[in-house]
Amino acid sequence: MKLKRVVTGGVAVAAALAVAGYAIIASLDVQQVADFAKAEVKAATGRDLTIAGPVELDVSLTPSIRLEDVRFANADWGSRPALATIRRLEVEVALLPLLTGEVVVRRLVAVEPDILLETDADGRGNWEFDGAVADAAAPPPADSAAVSLPDVQDFRIEGGILRLVDASTGESLQLDVTEAVGSFPSGGGARRLRLAAAYNGNPFVVEGTYSGLPALLSGAPEPVDLTLEAGGATLTAKGTAGDLTGDMSAELAVTATGERLAELSPWVGAELPAVGPYDLSSDVKIAGQDFDFSGIALKLAGSDLTGNLALSLAGARPTLKGSLVSKLLDLDALSGPDAAAGSSGGGAGGGSARVFPDTPLPLEALRAVDGQLKLDVERLRAGGMDLEAVQTVLALKAGDLTLEPLSATLAGGSLGGRLALAASRPEPALALRLDGKDIDFGELLKQAAVTEDIGGPLELAVDLKGRGASPHAIAATLDGHVQAVALDGTVDNRLLRVLSVGLGDVLGPLFGGSEATRLECFVSRFDIAGGEAESRALVFDTGAFAVAGRGSVDLGEEQVNLAFDTETSQPSLASLAVPFRVTGPLAAPRVSPDPVGAAVGVVGTVGDVAKTGGNIVGGAVDTVGGIIGTGPIIGQIGSDQTLCGEALAAIGRGAAASGPSSSGGQSSGGVADDVGEALKDAGEGIEQGIKRLFGN
Repeated sequence: MKLKRVVTGGVAVAAALAVAGYAIIASLDVQQVADFAKAEVKAATGRDLTIAGPVELDVSLTPSIRLEDVRFANADWGSRPALATIRRLEVEVALLPLLTGEVVVRRLVAVEPDILLETDADGRGNWEFDGAVADAAAPPPADSAAVSLPDVQDFRIEGGILRLVDASTGESLQLDVTEAVGSFPSGGGARRLRLAAAYNGNPFVVEGTYSGLPALLSGAPEPVDLTLEAGGATLTAKGTAGDLTGDMSAELAVTATGERLAELSPWVGAELPAVGPYDLSSDVKIAGQDFDFSGIALKLAGSDLTGNLALSLAGARPTLKGSLVSKLLDLDALSGPDAAAGSSGGGAGGGSARVFPDTPLPLEALRAVDGQLKLDVERLRAGGMDLEAVQTVLALKAGDLTLEPLSATLAGGSLGGRLALAASRPEPALALRLDGKDIDFGELLKQAAVTEDIGGPLELAVDLKGRGASPHAIAATLDGHVQAVALDGTVDNRLLRVLSVGLGDVLGPLFGGSEATRLECFVSRFDIAGGEAESRALVFDTGAFAVAGRGSVDLGEEQVNLAFDTETSQPSLASLAVPFRVTGPLAAPRVSPDPVGAAVGVVGTVGDVAKTGGNIVGGAVDTVGGIIGTGPIIGQIGSDQTLCGEALAAIGRGAAASGPSSSGGQSSGGVADDVGEALKDAGEGIEQGIKRLFGN
């Protein structure tokens, strides 16, 4: 009986409080309610609250008030008179919780709210209220701990606008709300949320479940299950979150899927490549300003990444650390379909695309974050070539980026080096060093779709430094060298048929019907100063057939000016092996025979050259300045000096043999009877063959 009395007494007290509260509200005058609200807002903020339209009060067990044309004054320095306006505001509250100091809003409707949040040139916000300054030092009331945020159970916003304006930077953001609805399902369960809006003109929709505002701000973990659709992407977040305005905490499982990455460009403030589809998932843990991303799994345009990242916002710049692993990272596909074309115009190439575009590098992004990232890629595809077992550590500090150590396997050989980009300097500086050994250059040419008819081990040495904020600016200032050496390999005779420009069906006597010929050497070295690449050695020698060249490539203007000569050891075919030139824009060089050199018989047999003491370009020496020294050529046939030896000596890889020729060799018998016909055949062969070598 005692328990029954307690329950009965409690119900009686609650009923009495409800009746008393109802009587108080029922006795209020509508204008008194409006005047009371204005006075309280003025006391708290120092600004005026204007209710220009009618005020309606509905007295019931869930009393409600309806206000029209409500305006809240802006700061006196603001860009417009009102910080916020609302065409209509309806609020319905629960009576019993109100009598105990708890505000439970059963229903809230805001029609066409227009809110402006702005800062002045000094960074002061219009939401900072001067009227409350006088009371700031006063101690809080004794019962302040009992004051709680209202629990809004059902709400609807129709046609709202939220603007954020920063006067110091001129930046402006706008959120246009078509509809925002939050409610309890009629049958019970979690609160449902739907928000349809546009961010700076870009529409998005948010749907899901959430806890009430007091719960989310309490610090205790509350369930979250939301889906966002924006920019062609679907993002989900499911887990728990709490204290969204303080030291936020959350543990969420996040996913993002979409068809084209470029559709997210307006949301990230940068142009993203038109690649896809993409699929991202990660577990996210948030503790204040620290974000941990574990179990990252990304698939994008055929590439993949897995691993863990940690982001901290506590310092002067965000800090990112972590480790990522990839089975395939296809940079060609990730750069988008238009990236290879580069930016057009500007140079002497008649509007051809640039090899080194003027597109600015993303240097601001490098300056915005510090970090260290370990990267392990099973296969990396770039420029049509595949690198395997790529390992590096990416370090970024105050805008200075380094990839060191950098190691990989390229075409069966080893590749190592270092890359550094100093973006902290007024003029960014790039330094690249690469060293390669036992690289199958035939496989490289095959991957680059140049030819499948050549192969052998290649040594590579690259040491370059440049300055600038774009690839073109860096190329135009490069200093250093690029060197490639292959001392043993094979050449398919189909390739020599092209290179020997006009030999055609007469290769049988030259190679005896064999399918392949031994490659004595391939030596190439360009020394670069101020963006001008000058050849020190440029030789391709099979012993029976050789090509040697000299000239320069202007990387700034992207112009090629190279002269080549060809030679055979067969006197009857010597007149068909004519010199040629490669000139024009780097993106699309022109290949043409050298009519002057052919007309004067600049190319002869090995014997002729040996007897006259000439070199591989013969009479062309006067025009192009020679190739590599002035010694005899073509393997060791009829000479104590070799073309390969001359080339290696020129790059500092040993000394060339010395001494006069011990054998006179044979004479070619003179120039062909019809030089014009030979040039015609030669031009066609060179045009097709050399363009293949340049990848065109």
